[in-house]
Formats: sequence, structure tokens, C-alpha cells
Amino acid sequence: MRWLAVFLLLAMPAAAQQRPAPGGGADHPLVGRYDGSVQRLREQRDYAEMRVVTAPVLGAHRVGGGPRAVEANSTAVAGRTLRLRYEGPAGRSPLELVRNWQQRMERDGFRTVFACEARACGGTGSDLWFAVTEGLPINAGLPSNWDGQAFAALRLERPQGDVWVSILSVPGGGNRPPMTLIDVVETRPMETDRIVFVDAAAMERAISTTGRVALYGIRFDTDRAEPRPESRATLEEIAKYLRANPTVSVIVTGHTDSQGAFDYNVDLSRRRASAVATALTRDFGIAALRLTAFGAGMAAPTAANDSDQGRGQNRRVEIVRR
Repeated sequence: MRWLAVFLLLAMPAAAQQRPAPGGGADHPLVGRYDGSVQRLREQRDYAEMRVVTAPVLGAHRVGGGPRAVEANSTAVAGRTLRLRYEGPAGRSPLELVRNWQQRMERDGFRTVFACEARACGGTGSDLWFAVTEGLPINAGLPSNWDGQAFAALRLERPQGDVWVSILSVPGGGNRPPMTLIDVVETRPMETDRIVFVDAAAMERAISTTGRVALYGIRFDTDRAEPRPESRATLEEIAKYLRANPTVSVIVTGHTDSQGAFDYNVDLSRRRASAVATALTRDFGIAALRLTAFGAGMAAPTAANDSDQGRGQNRRVEIVRR
């Protein structure tokens, strides 16, 4: 009867389970929480890419020390991501935890794409553990007790974008309760309305008028400072502008949205600005003395940070004439 009571609590409507967690977090409304468990991690990204494991992960899939999640055993998804880690409750097995989540979510329209237990997850089981925990650049903090692990990947199809959920539960070890890692991806296309290509002529007009130009064509991975390869076209236009105006020196200013700590964002924006300046010198021959890197962090938004669109508008690189 006790098990039935726990199951019924888990099977409650999703909205009723979106309870506060330690640190002020909340459960995902489509996933809920196993009654009696405690949330120990909650990290959200507006847009990220990952592979959700959808088949056994075998060591043979890994080539030259590359990723364990590949096309043969996983599905690539992208969108708003949320990584959660729960502890407990004591006395429950990983399989019981995962199966309860499966049943509740299937009742709400999800379909189980793949599920496994222990070594049935592929090889020794360690490859699946690594494939899941390394799926996002966020420390999972999950014990490597893959011998007793249970896993399920589920998908909810909906017009506004599918939702993928990955659930990996492992024994806590010793007298510790089990730990469960949940990744939720609400798929949607990457915001492209902010990736505006500004050529050298447009840069000159903007800088002549306002002393600055905001650029959205320089892209970075989450929490990374090196410009992505698709940024090269915009970097070339900055170099063209600077070559056409050889007496001009500029401040390369990095801007972030308001997610994360203030000091961290200032440092990240500074490192991004420095990486842009380095690329202009290294790859395009612009004299380093003409470039000053500066990180503004979240201090100079152009829009409110309470929506994806606003945050996307605030993440930018600006060229400011000195």
C-alpha cells in the first residue's frame, strides 16, 4: 500500500507537482518529482544542443576517444534545456524510480523511446552513464554506480515543438539514497532573428552616426569564449571596416544577458571580447594596438531579460569607436 501511495502522488497532474525546491528552484511541470526526493541541481539554458540516448551505448561506437553518444545510439535535439538532479528517497531502487516517472509521463502523452537497466544499457553500462552525463556542459554530480542504473528516454510530440526527457537513476552507494539525473529539452529552432549580418558599409554608417554598432553575427557556445566558425563572415566585415579606416581604433565590447552571477558574466564577456580582438589580429592582420577588449557583462542591456527574445538581444558584441 505504501508503494501505491507513492505512485499515486507521482501520478498527480503535472501542475500540482511544480513545487519549490532547495535554493528556490522548481520541478519541470511536465516531469514532476518522485515523492520524498530532494532537488540538488537545477541548471537551465535558453538554447543548447545535445544527443538523447535512444539505443544501447556500446564502447565500439566511440572512435578515437570521441563522444559516446553518436548517430547510431542517440537523437540530436536542440532547444531550451533543463538539467535536474534529485536525491532519494531512501529505500527506493533506481528501476522503481525510473519506471514510476515513465508511467506518469506516458499517462500524460509521452512515449518511451528507449529504456534499459544495468548492463542491458550496453556493454558494461559505463558508456551509457558517460553518454548521458556528458550530454550537456553542466556537471551532473551523479555517482558512477552504473551496475545498478536504470534509464529511460521519452518524447512528447506537440505542435509548438517536441519535448524530450532523459532519466538516469543510479544507486547512491553505501547508505546514501539513489540519485536521479533528468534532462529536459523543449525543442525549437534557434533564434535567428538576432543573427543580423552587418557589412562593413553598414558598420561605418552606424559608427559615424552613433559611435558604435551592435553585432549579432558573432556567435559563441554557452559559457564559451571562442567565436563559433559561423562568426567568420562578421569578423571579415569588421576587418574590412578597420582597413578602410586606418586611423580608427575601437573598443571590442562583449555583452551578456542576466543569467548567472554578475562577476561571472563580466569575466565571460571580457574573454569573448578578447577572443574577438585576438581573431581580428591573428586571422585578419589588424594591429593589436587598434583593438581594446572590454567586458560589460549584463550591465548594458538593450531589452528586458525576462524573455528569450530579450535575452537574445542582449547577447551581442559591440564595436565602439575610441
